[in-house]
Amino acid sequence: MGTCLRADAAYCAVAALILGLFAGPVGGALGVSAAVPLVVAMLTFGWAVLLFALASRRRLRGPMRSVLTANVVAVVGLAGLAVSRPLDALSLLLFAVAVEVAVFAVWQAALLRETSG
Repeated sequence: MGTCLRADAAYCAVAALILGLFAGPVGGALGVSAAVPLVVAMLTFGWAVLLFALASRRRLRGPMRSVLTANVVAVVGLAGLAVSRPLDALSLLLFAVAVEVAVFAVWQAALLRETSG
């Protein structure tokens, strides 16, 4: 489970960095200030730090359930944002990120199921 959380953390850290670097264009494409994607990038980076910290815990089932829930919420939000926009490169990127986060959620659900028996 720790490996899964560390991989999720690394993914979030890289995503936060990329979003932070491109906050201006992303904000422009979404019709919001660049500050909005920048804040989302900072929150995502904070989430990555939290995931790294959780990965070092001795008991991981509870934290893994919480992370799985957060990932499912993120998938719904990202996919909802993707389909609410006109079809363009950003909407495709948002959908791709939703799929990637869904893969983490499936991995986490499989690990939880594997360890429940």
